[in-house]
Amino acid sequence: MTTKQQRRNGVNRRATKNKSPENDDNRIPPFISDPVLTLVQRYYVPSAYGSESLAFTKELPIVPFGISDTGSTILLPFKSCRLKRVKLWCMYRSDKDIAANTINLTIEDRRLARPIEWSDTASFSSNAFISKKFSKYDPVGQWYLTSNSETNPEISFQMPKGAVLELTIDYIQADGQGLGTSGGHSGLSYPRVYTNTLNASLSAIGKSFGTVLTA
Repeated sequence: MTTKQQRRNGVNRRATKNKSPENDDNRIPPFISDPVLTLVQRYYVPSAYGSESLAFTKELPIVPFGISDTGSTILLPFKSCRLKRVKLWCMYRSDKDIAANTINLTIEDRRLARPIEWSDTASFSSNAFISKKFSKYDPVGQWYLTSNSETNPEISFQMPKGAVLELTIDYIQADGQGLGTSGGHSGLSYPRVYTNTLNASLSAIGKSFGTVLTA
């Protein structure tokens, strides 16, 4: 006949065996082959620019950089890009009018995109500031293929001298597929990494090589 102590010992042995930990050293951890990478880039209007304020429009996607392949062609090593956030600052200049102290961000009237405009004006008591974050479910913040065949949302910027623009761009790097290109350039050094300066009158902060890139 089984004693109470024997029954208890048997239960303890089974419980100990069931709770023995697995050896995690032999497990293959999860892996994402196409990770989302992020680049934050800042721009300013140089003092040599001929007017007090610069206005320009960009169609999405905005690619962050490219690699020159020839003196006139830049390779775009991306599967897809999306605009994650826009920030605009403007320092107050007391000797200038309102237009030269105002920053503006506008989503143009395009398919699916909500046309909306944000403005702020710097004053003697505070700088102007605009900050907008775009969800991946918002047409402005969605992933776009780097292709010229689509009509995508457009975003417009107004930047006076003394303004700083910051873009946060998410991208997925290309891996073996045919690369997009940005053509029509001249006098490029190659091979070089060129930052997308968005507009010929803008300068990218901290970058040696820059040009206007269109996906």
